[in-house]
Amino acid sequence: MKEIKVIQSNQYNNNYKTLKRVAAYARVSTKLEMQSSSLALQIRHYAKEIIFNPEYIFAGIYADHGKSGTSMKSRDGLQDLLKKIYAGHIDLVLVKSLSRFARNTIDALTIIKETRKLGVEFYFEKEGISSLDPAIDMLFTMMASMAEQESDSMSQNISWSFQKQAQKGKVSLHKCIGYTLTKDKKFIINENEALIIRKIFQMKLDGSSNSDIFDYVSTTGLKTINGYNFTQNSQILGILKDIKYTGQVVWGKTYRGKLNNEKVTFKNDGEKPKYIIKNHHEPIIDINVFNQVQELLGGTKINHPHEKNTKNEMNRFVYSLMHEKYLYVKSKHKDNPKYDLLENDNARKPGSPRIYSRNATHVLRKATIALARNFSELESKFDKHVNSLLNVKPMNKKLSVLGEEIRKYKNEYFTLIKNDHLEKAELALLGELEESIIKLSMDYVRLEDETLPIKDQMNHIKRIKKSIESIELPMVDLPINAIKEIFDVMVVVNPENYIAVINASGKKFDADTLKKVTEMKPLLESICIARTKKIKNIKWKIVFI
Repeated sequence: MKEIKVIQSNQYNNNYKTLKRVAAYARVSTKLEMQSSSLALQIRHYAKEIIFNPEYIFAGIYADHGKSGTSMKSRDGLQDLLKKIYAGHIDLVLVKSLSRFARNTIDALTIIKETRKLGVEFYFEKEGISSLDPAIDMLFTMMASMAEQESDSMSQNISWSFQKQAQKGKVSLHKCIGYTLTKDKKFIINENEALIIRKIFQMKLDGSSNSDIFDYVSTTGLKTINGYNFTQNSQILGILKDIKYTGQVVWGKTYRGKLNNEKVTFKNDGEKPKYIIKNHHEPIIDINVFNQVQELLGGTKINHPHEKNTKNEMNRFVYSLMHEKYLYVKSKHKDNPKYDLLENDNARKPGSPRIYSRNATHVLRKATIALARNFSELESKFDKHVNSLLNVKPMNKKLSVLGEEIRKYKNEYFTLIKNDHLEKAELALLGELEESIIKLSMDYVRLEDETLPIKDQMNHIKRIKKSIESIELPMVDLPINAIKEIFDVMVVVNPENYIAVINASGKKFDADTLKKVTEMKPLLESICIARTKKIKNIKWKIVFI
């Protein structure tokens, strides 16, 4: 008779220990800090601490140089670190201190709570506290609030200083068309430009529209303060509303404040002091002329009889190469269910044909049905195209070579360090090995980080495939939200030619990229009958970018 012995598993008493993927975050923001504790020293300290710890896997060092502690969104290094954390590639982050991490209480606590849910730990060395310890919430709030008050106090002192200068008639000046700004910050009239400015105001008094004035300015060669040509009517409006042409300067038109704990600029409607400094410089326009123009501008009303339907799911999903704009759905008559797909009338190119929404939705429906029906046959072609776009093999090969080199140097390093006594040459070799290991490890993580977006793109592609496979047939109504998970945009080449675009990269398209879709080989293409009388058939195709 067979004898069977059961060996019970014991997950708590095995010798295997999971290594932590460890990164560090460093920041310096002022010259004083850079002298006493430079960013380079912080980076080297953390690199050595993590790389040579046998329980750690080095996951990189992310740093910000000269960035304010109050705004976490503006810190590129921190944002890169958070992206890697949320992607699931980091377990532990070492930070010098709470103050190095952030002074913005709400943002900091939000990050700590979000990463805590993921099981990711921030360890603050100076305070000796972990973000996994709930006590940090209270400690962080107290310390960060004190630092935030200090920052707010400094901002108030600076604002008070500017306010006192304004009371004395001293304000900072910026370039202004019609004036030359001298080295000692004074306005001197530029007569050539001033003639055009006077003509602009006179044309407005004589009843000319902003478009007429724009056409006139275009013939004069007048440039903006940055040296560019005038491109839109709003620039003319900016000149007509600028009080500096009367020799006056207004200080305090806006002020800085907080909205949802973020510093933003508000229009000053009486909340803060405002100063009008008269006779500040020589005027180009008489104050009476300026006031008459303001009355004309105040009475100007732009009538938009056909307002866009901002709730329509097709808005900004269709891009027209003819209009060079994303389009929105707009009804000719409110009670008419047949909508035209058009861009804003103010920006519409003269003579551009109308793109009807019923044609766009019909083509989109036909293309989606064809893709869903034929995807089992198209999948290999789909995958081949994805692999050609997202080739990670060269990077993986480089990572393999770098990894092998690091392992070789580490073995040599740890063999040497075990010796009780090292000769001078061996000590020198130990230092060289340390430098090489740190450099190669930093290179490895940098290259590894470059592959992360590609891995994200692969996941993005998997989601697209899943969305295609989940399309239910027959399709009666157009499930636009589900379709948007497959296609990023539909490009209208002309009223008889449409292209549905699958975004393999996950990146935002610009106008130049969208123009190139006409040259791309289709994954699928066909022809369908149009839904409008003037057009019989519409060609459509599906492409990858």
